[in-house]
Amino acid sequence: MTPTRSIPGLLSVLWRLPWLRLLVYLALVALVVVLARLLASVVVTALIAYALAFVVHPVLAWLEKRRVKRTLGVLLVVVFLLSVVSLLSWTVLSQVVSLIGELPALAARLPDLIGGLLKRLSSVPGLESAQKQFSVFLTQEAQQLRNNLGPTFQRLLTSGGTVLGGVVSVVGWLGQGVLVLILSVYFMLDYERVGHGFLRILPLAWQPTALQLSEDVALAFGGYLRGQLLIGLAVGALVALGLILLGIPNALAIGLLAAVLDIVPYLGPVVSALPAVLLALPSGWVTVLLVVGVFIVANQIEGNLLSPFIMGKTTNLSPAAVLLAILAGLTLGGLVGAVLAIPTVTLLWRWTLRYWLPSAAYNSPPKA
Repeated sequence: MTPTRSIPGLLSVLWRLPWLRLLVYLALVALVVVLARLLASVVVTALIAYALAFVVHPVLAWLEKRRVKRTLGVLLVVVFLLSVVSLLSWTVLSQVVSLIGELPALAARLPDLIGGLLKRLSSVPGLESAQKQFSVFLTQEAQQLRNNLGPTFQRLLTSGGTVLGGVVSVVGWLGQGVLVLILSVYFMLDYERVGHGFLRILPLAWQPTALQLSEDVALAFGGYLRGQLLIGLAVGALVALGLILLGIPNALAIGLLAAVLDIVPYLGPVVSALPAVLLALPSGWVTVLLVVGVFIVANQIEGNLLSPFIMGKTTNLSPAAVLLAILAGLTLGGLVGAVLAIPTVTLLWRWTLRYWLPSAAYNSPPKA
């Protein structure tokens, strides 16, 4: 049998046809999109598990350099994570539930907070009418918010497994957490092999470029997310400590909220400070100002000490670019989009500097 009449030879001849290659690529893209939609819950679960393995991989690599076997390192990491989750469950979960239960009452205090500020401006000529209109509007919106907050969070707490789709919906959040943990353990144990397995699927000619691109993605997303995780934990601890010293209820829950939302720069600290300010209202304006001061001090420590030390020059983006990226991420993908906006823009900017600016298309002189 001649090479051209064999199946590999025939495929080689057909692959030389440009239009056939284009059809194959389009078919593969369509197949990936269809499978992603059909298996969305599975894909999300796998991505969360791989992200967890990705975050702790430097710790496992550090342990391996000190002659700790991978299996033992994974066991230590899992035990540590379970211990942290158990500790948070005992100390913070009750406060989180209490804070969620108080949200409607906190929303009712919002008009009083802003109304007090408006009264201070009522003496300014020309603002009386605007103040009355805004007060009526604020009262209506606060009433609507108060009516909607309770049912919304009740559905959130009792929805069980709907967040990740149909996967283990019977056992709810606990089952999802166990599934993610089991998958992440497998990814931790075979981290290098999983990455090389995806790379080996690609044609040999593409593998060096794909490896470089994957390293760029790991640097942009991994460096940013790991750094923000450490910074968020530090900020949450500072906020919780300050609120405990001021005697603010549910201080640990607000500290946890500050740690979680700190991954969204600029917007996160403002949102996390609002419940603390509303809880401080019954104690007077001095306490309110002290609570605001706690968040300002934590934000300044983050911006001037923690971020430069932990993050370094990871992003190299201006504050304006960061804010625009966050707003675009919120518009396109909600909270997840806001979290991923900065590393995505950082990655695109790195690729622009590496591939576009040195390219002939960019540097070609204008035609006469």
